[in-house]
Amino acid sequence: MSSSRQPDHLPIPADTRHLCRTLAALCVVHLGLVNLAGCGSDTAIRPGDIRTYTAPRSAVSSPTAASGPGLASTAPDSPRLRYELPDGWAAGRSASGMRLATVLIGDPHEEREVTVIPASGSLRSNVERWQGQLGGASDTDSSQAAVERALAEARTVEVNGVEATVVLLFDARAAAGEDGEAILGAMVPVDESTALFVKFKGDAAVARREHDNFSQFVSSLRWN
Repeated sequence: MSSSRQPDHLPIPADTRHLCRTLAALCVVHLGLVNLAGCGSDTAIRPGDIRTYTAPRSAVSSPTAASGPGLASTAPDSPRLRYELPDGWAAGRSASGMRLATVLIGDPHEEREVTVIPASGSLRSNVERWQGQLGGASDTDSSQAAVERALAEARTVEVNGVEATVVLLFDARAAAGEDGEAILGAMVPVDESTALFVKFKGDAAVARREHDNFSQFVSSLRWN
């Protein structure tokens, strides 16, 4: 009696083998797409992963005018001011704020400052204001008389092609010949609305002594 041996593996139909290969290929493609897209929880793009960056603006340094004895350091849009110092005068602190220049009369430790600032207003209005700074505002008649006297005795000097006015004002004590205070002031027209105002306020004896030097300093002013 012959016995029939069963095969170890059943044959797989050709169409079945083709279907298996197709499914395997699709699985490989699917896994690759998943990895590329980052669909896993560890690689997912979250809102916090998107950031914006602003490039810093480069610093812009403003040019600074040269400074030194006889030359005022000014802001870039201010006129460069030049001048000559009379004998015994010295350069003061650097220009700042409204001041285009500060120079000193005599010993710097005495701090007898002469300032140069740009401003507006008429000569008379500024002379009246200066006289008020000397304590004459309480007596209107005396104050106006002092203003009229200062304007009548004013000096005129040529400055950079224009005519400037220099006045000397005294407080009541100095006007009476005693120790007191005075103001040396000058108005230098720059254009129709602006002028340079030069001013010293201090001991009347110093103002009288430095009157000529003050006028010389005013006449030396030059600007661009």
